[in-house]
Parts: sequence; C-alpha cells; structure tokens
Amino acid sequence: MAGDDGVPRSIARFLAANRRRFVVDALAIAVWVVLLLGVVTRLGWPRWVYYPVAFAGAVAYTVAVGSWRRPGENG
Repeated sequence: MAGDDGVPRSIARFLAANRRRFVVDALAIAVWVVLLLGVVTRLGWPRWVYYPVAFAGAVAYTVAVGSWRRPGENG
C-alpha cells in the first residue's frame, strides 16, 4: 500500500530532527540519576526517598526544557 511508507518516514524524520535533543536529554537524566544516587547513598537516606525525588527531577527537567521539534520546525 502507498500509505505504509508514510509512517516510518515520518518517524525517521522526527528522530533525525531531534537526534541531538535525545542525546542531551538522556545525558541530563543519567547525570541526575547518578548524582542523586550518590547523594542518597552518601547521606544514608532510605531507599524509598530516591525514587520520588528522581521522578520529580525528571519531570522538572522535562517541564523546564520543553518539547521536541517536529520535522521542519526551526528552533
């Protein structure tokens, strides 16, 4: 079918338009998780504290940075 090629191409364009952003986001979240784990371990906080704080940090990062671009968008 002619329409079958449209979805994979649009996904590929989206991934290409945001490839740098994926890397930056993954690094930022990974650094946050590792630093937080070090702080929680070093201070001897209970393990359960780590999870909501890690989640809250990831949500705060997402809200602060904004959304990804669509193919063809400037920014």
